[in-house]
Amino acid sequence: MKKVLLVCAMGAFLFSCGKSACDCKKESEELMKDAFAAAMSGDESAAKDMEAKVKELEEDCKDYTLEDYKDCK
Repeated sequence: MKKVLLVCAMGAFLFSCGKSACDCKKESEELMKDAFAAAMSGDESAAKDMEAKVKELEEDCKDYTLEDYKDCK
């Protein structure tokens, strides 16, 4: 459970390919909510699914920096 939350937290800050910085930020926030819900439910398969989604999002958004997210609402 802690590993999933840690991976999701890292994904939230590692916000390119076909997505804007704001898209990445929004997806990251939604993924964090889903990951937290999965972790709280204790569902191992959902936790592994979230981990895979976080890795995919990190890859898609790896070229953005925190400065890129400054103007996102």
